[in-house]
Amino acid sequence: MTTTHADSASDHTTRLGTEPVGRLLWRSCAQTTAALAAYAVCARPQTFVLMPHTGIGQGLQPIVGYNTGRGLPGRALRARDIALLGSLLYGVLTAAALALLAGPLTGLFLSDPETVGTAGRALRVLAIGLTVAGIAPLAAAYAQSLGRPAPAYLISIGSLLLIKVPLVATLGRLGANGVWAALSAGELATAAGAALLLPRLSGAAVKGP
Repeated sequence: MTTTHADSASDHTTRLGTEPVGRLLWRSCAQTTAALAAYAVCARPQTFVLMPHTGIGQGLQPIVGYNTGRGLPGRALRARDIALLGSLLYGVLTAAALALLAGPLTGLFLSDPETVGTAGRALRVLAIGLTVAGIAPLAAAYAQSLGRPAPAYLISIGSLLLIKVPLVATLGRLGANGVWAALSAGELATAAGAALLLPRLSGAAVKGP
């Protein structure tokens, strides 16, 4: 399977994003190991939930690329809209499921009641950001399919460096709850930024290469 710029950017942001959060939790929540354990446990269902978003983006790329190349931008835009709607519906449903089942899910990996409680609260907060977590990778994949890697990297790596890391670094000073809020707010802000870029990318699809 061919690796695209958007795919490699997404993998790189994952590596960049997880390790600094763990270090911030260690510094801001050194009084307890519950926050570190909670973050490690919450990362598992998050990874599982985010995988279909990657599939949606990878499925969209050839459809948009082929139709744009054939001079059929309307079909490319239609495919983008369907993928965006599917991603949003999936995000809302999975986020709701995670919020409702946060306690039982975290209890599968943890036995300490305090840590289970911390992880459950963290997962409920993180679920808010997961409702729109698919928009940014979808927009990055869409940009890549139009032959525009710069916006794809701006959405993926740029959002991490300009939005997510500063939020975690700032709100992380408030403790674990600040970290959870920062991670969720980072997803919401990134999705908003990607949504603002989509109309410009759509204009490129209509004009053609």
